[in-house]
Amino acid sequence: MTETDSFWLKDLVVLGQGAPNQISKIGGQQSRCLCLWSDKTGFVRVYPVPHGYVHDWEIINAEVRKPTNDGRENSYVVLNYEQEWKNLSKRIYAQKEINRKGNKVNKKLKRPEQIALLESLAKSTFSQIRDNGKSFGLIKPKSMKFMLKQNKETSEAQTTLIDLDYDIMNQNDFAFLPSLHYECDGPCSSKAPHEQKIVEWGAYQWMRQNPNSEEHCMQLKDNYHIEEENYLHYVLIGNIRKYTTTYVVVKLIRFKIEEEENVSE
Repeated sequence: MTETDSFWLKDLVVLGQGAPNQISKIGGQQSRCLCLWSDKTGFVRVYPVPHGYVHDWEIINAEVRKPTNDGRENSYVVLNYEQEWKNLSKRIYAQKEINRKGNKVNKKLKRPEQIALLESLAKSTFSQIRDNGKSFGLIKPKSMKFMLKQNKETSEAQTTLIDLDYDIMNQNDFAFLPSLHYECDGPCSSKAPHEQKIVEWGAYQWMRQNPNSEEHCMQLKDNYHIEEENYLHYVLIGNIRKYTTTYVVVKLIRFKIEEEENVSE
């Protein structure tokens, strides 16, 4: 692979990050898979990305190449991550802007802009996303229920959003795995409620504090404010490489309604 095989993706909004993964190619280093959006590309999957390089709602640029064994639409690999893992800042970085105090900061969407973007994207139901072969989709659910499942997995390898020499980091150390059961608010031919595993990075960071405690892991329901009427929810889903009609929850995005009513630019 040469640099001439690479290209830049620009003006990408970071919508979500998958659960931590280990990269077997470079000694088990931890990584994440990003779900991104731009007006030019639509939904985009970029991986692998070290923790802390970018954050949700930032607007980023990334130099990427096409993967060799991932046929899903708009899926890309960060160029030369194998050789440059300890310093990928020239391959993927947040754009900059000047804030009100005159300081240079990472450029990101303001909250009203975040909600406006989500409202413009959340037009599909699960069956429409799946039946049209989409790799990602955003759903505004009619109802939701949070569930924990006993982890019965015994093998080291786990299916992830990336599934390319990657494993969920220490997933076998978790006694419970989170999932979301939801119904679409619109025409959906798939049997409801839809049950999908949650792979959001933040969920596993919370559970790892006490991974064997059902009570602690169940607090994710409160963290997500599920079944609270004063919150807006959007379900960001993505499919997996080996089974492209199987989807997982990349991120459960939420906003408190009354706060938004008083937000000023």
